[in-house]
Amino acid sequence: MVYLIKWPVTCKPSPNVSSYLIARVHIAEPFSCNIANMQRELVDDFLEQLGHCVPLLEIYPTKGQDDVTCEIAQALEIVRFFFDYLWRDWDDEENCENYSVLIEERIKLFGDIQDGNIPPPIAQRFKRTLEKYRNKRLELIEFQSKIKDDPSVSEAVECWNKYYEVQMLSGILKIWENLRLRAHGPFFPRILRRKKGLRDTGEVVMHVVANIMTADMVKEYSPDTLIQQHNNLDTALENSYGGDTVVIFPGEYKAEAMAMLTDDITIKGIGKKEDIIIVSQPSSDNFIVSRAENIKIIHLTLRQRGTFDGIIVVESGHLTLQDCDLQCEGTGICVLTGAALTIKDCEISGSQGAGIELYPGSGAIIEGNKIHNCNNFRCTDGLASNQGGGIKLKVIPAPVVKLSNNHIYDNKGHGVTIVQPKRRPLDALNFMNDGAAAGDRKDDDLLTKVLEDLRLELDSNNLEKNSLGNAGLVLT
Repeated sequence: MVYLIKWPVTCKPSPNVSSYLIARVHIAEPFSCNIANMQRELVDDFLEQLGHCVPLLEIYPTKGQDDVTCEIAQALEIVRFFFDYLWRDWDDEENCENYSVLIEERIKLFGDIQDGNIPPPIAQRFKRTLEKYRNKRLELIEFQSKIKDDPSVSEAVECWNKYYEVQMLSGILKIWENLRLRAHGPFFPRILRRKKGLRDTGEVVMHVVANIMTADMVKEYSPDTLIQQHNNLDTALENSYGGDTVVIFPGEYKAEAMAMLTDDITIKGIGKKEDIIIVSQPSSDNFIVSRAENIKIIHLTLRQRGTFDGIIVVESGHLTLQDCDLQCEGTGICVLTGAALTIKDCEISGSQGAGIELYPGSGAIIEGNKIHNCNNFRCTDGLASNQGGGIKLKVIPAPVVKLSNNHIYDNKGHGVTIVQPKRRPLDALNFMNDGAAAGDRKDDDLLTKVLEDLRLELDSNNLEKNSLGNAGLVLT
């Protein structure tokens, strides 16, 4: 409910430690409310029950007011931004010698998330962790307020459990605020799976995933092939070692174990690709995360449901995708710094962000793929829509990319988007400031130069019907 209030207001500290400042307010004349047919008496009764005091951050002055009111509104927005994004509950509990530096780091973190400098999967995880921390802390405060002077053993244990969980989440958030530690992550909360490597015996096993196994299904393999049959994909992956092959027959499978792939294995489907479906687990942050040195995923349909992180995140090592259908619901494929991707003859569609997103210092061979209907953001974000499209490249240091024979079409944004920071090397700055023509020609010349620097040849690709054109340069 929004109603006009009389300015100025008087502020005083709230006795409730979970709140901030409260303001004493009165109804302004003439009375106005954004709820139709709202009676003045109901609003008066509501304020009377609150003692005409409301939390300061719940006051939203209406537009079209005088200069004093506008200044107060602006001040409230600054305070609201501070408490929503910069202030942490533990700031009041800890001594910080250089608080201004800490605030600068949080502003930098906020800016990196807004500008897309932090991978969307990581940004989403950070936001969820921050929200979870706030909820858990409120649960702890409410629980403590209900405990009497002489708590029972069960109450004490429960209180310590809640306190420990809050401390754990705050520790994760503090790591996020360390600029050095979040250069490539971090990826919390998650249990990291260790790489097994090769078996001590040197043997390799073919894992067959099917509800029922017949002799015809493996007749093409040699008699000395070691075969292990599994009813579900998770057990097959958990029992795999380096060099093994996981063969998947038609069916629909869920695989929590694909959220962390660390060993050099081959995962491939046998049969019609559209009948071999791997579905994401809604309870997991990620669908597929690869940290293996050389892993292959072949001839599968990957269907993302309920997860908002990338359908595939290549954190490190090299991932090969061949003849796969990627049906995204969250973001597309993300290749992080230092990682590499080879993707051939695949189809990518439906992602909220770019179909393929390459981070500085990554590498990719992208050949013969269909990338369409991507960058379907669920929220209104003009910057995000400009930075999405079919393929998104972030430069400095530039990723090493080879594009050929791809069909990139019907995407919101550019077919290929190149994101480059405004602070560029001296030669690029000189190019921007030389005698180049102003307007579109200057932008086109700069885009041409960047494409040349990246050695990107778009002519061998079919780019069409992308809302912002074939290729574009975005400065952040």
